[in-house]
Amino acid sequence: MQDVLNEKLTLVSINISTFSGYRRATREHIAALGGSLPASAAITEGSIKVFPCDGTKALQTVRRGIFRKLQAKGVRALGSQNVFAVLTDDLPEIEKELADAEAEFKAEVAALDGNYDQMFEDHVVSNTANEKSKAAKQAVEKIIRSLKVDRATAIAKCRFSSDVFKIAPFLREGQSEEEGVEGIVRGLGRQLYEEFAANMDKLLKNEAFAKNQRVGQKTLRPLKAELQKMKKLSFLDPSVEGAITLVSDILKVLPQEGYIEGQSFVTLEKLVEVMSDADTLLNAASKVKNGVPACDVLFPPAPVQAAEATEVEEVAQAAEPTEAVPDAPAAVPPVSVAQQQVVMLPPIPAASVPAFTKGTDASVSDKLGQLGIAPPPAPVRAAPVLRPRGALKTNSLMF
Repeated sequence: MQDVLNEKLTLVSINISTFSGYRRATREHIAALGGSLPASAAITEGSIKVFPCDGTKALQTVRRGIFRKLQAKGVRALGSQNVFAVLTDDLPEIEKELADAEAEFKAEVAALDGNYDQMFEDHVVSNTANEKSKAAKQAVEKIIRSLKVDRATAIAKCRFSSDVFKIAPFLREGQSEEEGVEGIVRGLGRQLYEEFAANMDKLLKNEAFAKNQRVGQKTLRPLKAELQKMKKLSFLDPSVEGAITLVSDILKVLPQEGYIEGQSFVTLEKLVEVMSDADTLLNAASKVKNGVPACDVLFPPAPVQAAEATEVEEVAQAAEPTEAVPDAPAAVPPVSVAQQQVVMLPPIPAASVPAFTKGTDASVSDKLGQLGIAPPPAPVRAAPVLRPRGALKTNSLMF
């Protein structure tokens, strides 16, 4: 695993900062303008936009573009938002993209430097034009001008820097180099799943999934981009191979052109939902790697019902050859309802049952005795009890 850090991966650090255009008003500014704030830590002065955001919009566009490219080719490393672990083989292409982005950034900074003062004046005019009274316009203008950042300071805040380096684990006493490397690589593998989940969560919240029941082929672009990233960085975690198979197999069954709707839409939505959680995706990838079909991972088949298993067992028993034995109805004695007893008797061959002839045979009890069955006790009838005369009703007295 040492080759992962020494040969396969290289770290790229990039830092891009710009002038935000906002400043926090101090209590002295507010007091000079005739206002006051209570001396409480819970009450802040608030921020004031002293420069138009459109003035630095081009710089922000350059920043987002280069970060998007690094994010597509690598994974964030060292717990930083500005450091990416990328393939060493991709480094020449990445360095060219960094150089192009830096050149574009410097050109935009030069343009900002030349137009800074005019942009500020336009900002003041646009923010005072909506005020109805002259006094209000003067107050707004006074506040903005009092917090103006001079051109040199604003331009100095716009910086672009990058660096390329390797990392090596710090080995504690008793720890091998392999263990240290494994810890770093394992962390990168987990980060890879976290980034998959974050991007798929954004896709799942897309209006196409939230409101519609169909999506176009354009919706698959983020999914296909993540698939390419998985293939490049699959060596970070063995289970990534399962995630690649999961996504590839599902994409194959989806329509290759036109809208994705109906059952195909449900399948795609389920895939994105599974991928939007890092732990769920890791579990699904492990199942696919162990041989479970991708569709069965997304839609697990219903378990076999116990009734079906019983039917199979009964059919198997019926298929077994059995020896024919002539059975006769078993003699069952009457059961007293009060006793609530149920007598279960085995089948008795017909040859061993004595014949019953009405009028000439002995009583039923004798016949049961011949079969070895104890007859039930004869029911005991309760003797009549006479009630005293005083307990009877008057209409019951006949004499």
